[in-house]
Parts: sequence; C-alpha cells; structure tokens
Amino acid sequence: MAQLPAKRNLAQIERRFGDWGPGYLVDEGDAFFGSVLLRPGDEFTNHSHARHTESFLVLRGRAELWLDRSQLVELAQGDFIGCPPGVEHFFRNTADEPFEAFFVKAPGVSGDKVDAPWTPTS
Repeated sequence: MAQLPAKRNLAQIERRFGDWGPGYLVDEGDAFFGSVLLRPGDEFTNHSHARHTESFLVLRGRAELWLDRSQLVELAQGDFIGCPPGVEHFFRNTADEPFEAFFVKAPGVSGDKVDAPWTPTS
C-alpha cells in the first residue's frame, strides 16, 4: 500500500539561508515543490538546470527575473513563468517588501542546479 501524503505548510519549511532563500515542501519523487523567499535587496544566484523545468508562481511582492543574462522580466503577485532546462535565471528583490514565489521543478532530479556566476549591472 502506498504511503499517504503528509500536509505541509510554506510557513514551516526550512530555507537555505535561514530566514530567506529556497525551501522545499517536497524534494523527492517525480517533481519538487517549494518556495523562494527574498527579503528587500536579496538576490538569488544566477543558475540553470540541466534536466528539469523550474516554474514559478508569485505569491506576494515584486522582483526582477533575468533570463539568459539578457531578458528582464518584472514579476508581481499572480504572475507565472517557467524556465526550461538550460535557461539561466537570476532573481533580485528591488521592492521594499518581501517577495515569495511558489516553485515546481519537474522532473524531480537531485543535484540538477548548474551555477553560472553573473550579476546584472542595471
């Protein structure tokens, strides 16, 4: 018999950098689910993924999302965007309030992040 799922809450996830950064609700199986939280002024490093698409739904706040070092996308509450494999993405919270986006990484592949150091100058 399959194991029944457990209820989880975004407010209770452990974030990579203590009180900010990504945190996972589920990081096993066919897809990974979680959220990324950026405080005002925070940046999340430029990176891509070799195999999975990482999709984001903005829950609150506003942020810049840079794609492949050339395309700036302004994100606000309710916006959705998917980053296919190989597309670099860099987040920066330029607002005076926290930014949080729910994310899905599919397929679920551990160790799929490819760091690509870069910071926009504008």
